[in-house]
Amino acid sequence: MKNKVQLIAYADRLGDGTLSSMTDILRTRFDGVYDGVHILPFFTPFDGADAGFDPIDHTKVDPRLGSWDDVAELSKTHGIMVDAIVNHMSWESKQFQDVLEKGEESEYYPMFLTMSSVFPNGATEEDL
Repeated sequence: MKNKVQLIAYADRLGDGTLSSMTDILRTRFDGVYDGVHILPFFTPFDGADAGFDPIDHTKVDPRLGSWDDVAELSKTHGIMVDAIVNHMSWESKQFQDVLEKGEESEYYPMFLTMSSVFPNGATEEDL
């Protein structure tokens, strides 16, 4: 990203609500205005309980918005910034569901903080 004017927006808020429409608008109506765009969460689901900040799958663009090809197309003319959201995910994610099912035997167990790992001696109300 360059030290120039950047747009920050959800992909569904411009045009017909897709990444390709966002690209079209940035290349036509806003041509030369924005050097880059910070696209707020577009993973599946982009409209989850936490406004897209609770992805079920961090590797997939929500198909209602488009695909990784659409992100790549936009990157041909604009700098791209996205939220990786590595500190939380949806309770519906396969990783969390696997931990619920298998507990400490889940391969994903180390990804999650538990009360006992953060407060091995328990927690007071003040600690929380």
